[in-house]
Amino acid sequence: MDDKKACLAQRETERVVSLISSQDPEMMEPDSSWADLQLEILSLILSNLFLSDSSNFNATCQSWKSICPPFPPPTGSLLSKLPYLMTLNSSHCKFFQPLRNEMYQKEISELKNARIRFSKYGWLLMSHGESSLFFFHPFTMVKIKLPDLPTRNWFKNICFSSRPTSSDCMVIGITTDTPEWIDFCIIRRGEDKWTYQYMESSLHFIISDASPVLYNGKLYCLGEAANLGVLDLSDSDNGWMSWVVCSMPLARCHCCKSRQSFMVKCDGGLLVVYVTHEDRRVLVEKWYLPEMLWEDVESLGDKMVFVSHGASLLEDAVEKGMANKIYFPKFYGESGVFYSLDTRMYHSIVGNYSCRTSFNLAEQLSCTWINDIKYSSNSLSTVQKW
Repeated sequence: MDDKKACLAQRETERVVSLISSQDPEMMEPDSSWADLQLEILSLILSNLFLSDSSNFNATCQSWKSICPPFPPPTGSLLSKLPYLMTLNSSHCKFFQPLRNEMYQKEISELKNARIRFSKYGWLLMSHGESSLFFFHPFTMVKIKLPDLPTRNWFKNICFSSRPTSSDCMVIGITTDTPEWIDFCIIRRGEDKWTYQYMESSLHFIISDASPVLYNGKLYCLGEAANLGVLDLSDSDNGWMSWVVCSMPLARCHCCKSRQSFMVKCDGGLLVVYVTHEDRRVLVEKWYLPEMLWEDVESLGDKMVFVSHGASLLEDAVEKGMANKIYFPKFYGESGVFYSLDTRMYHSIVGNYSCRTSFNLAEQLSCTWINDIKYSSNSLSTVQKW
């Protein structure tokens, strides 16, 4: 269904583009102006502009000032290729686009009193109450309910391996009650009950709140002591899995006592972002896989990172000024905030706020970055079978 809607949206984008192309200035009436362009053309143009360019667009004339880009953005537009920060309060959802510093709001009754646990491929993994879990796609309104847990939802972290509609999708819940043992709870698409597996750690390990990352058939979990746990899923179909904890040098562990940590897959390994306890400094390191070597990262190059406990993403910068930045779920007033590895400071997206610490910033807690956005019209909620 998503592919069919994406195809229709692509055709609609192509139709609008053809309308733009047909606006040959030499063929236009002498008394016509840019203000006479159709609203759908202007809206599509706006969905491909950021910050200063969009401000100039809105300042062109009074009629253009009232135009808003469509949400979700049209397939193929720049906005459709970039993540949004989704926050949830009861059933009230907000979608924040940091590269435009704009907020969109939507009521989704299916999410009332649910909690965001993980996000990937445009899908949310939600929990509700003590034993209920379900997938939800906020742009197509499709819901896939998982079998209830036999015990209460005690997972410290939970993730899924592929699109929930894929036959190979697997959901993995993780918790560590003691440093010596780690508990995994797994269910595969088509199964009607969860499988529990308790594994002894080779080294003491307490999982952090950073979302796990699946990489080449292995699940990587970041520990509170800046160590890395690896769950090999290659033979999970036969019930065989191995668990290994890789340590870091003690000096590094000491300086990595963090308030927050985030992890995202990158070329050749994993990128880890730490926010320290004492002064909210931001530290970035890269783990090289499978060698399990690490190094400090001073620059992201032409990349930008979006971090949250629901999902963290590494994206190509669509414009030069966006590179080498880390976007947090933090706000200064009405403006989103990013951390620049060039200046080693937090900055507001709009305005002149700059600071080396983040103590006076408001932080969103029930949130996640969500990407792979597909355009769709509002539709009735559809429940699919797991």
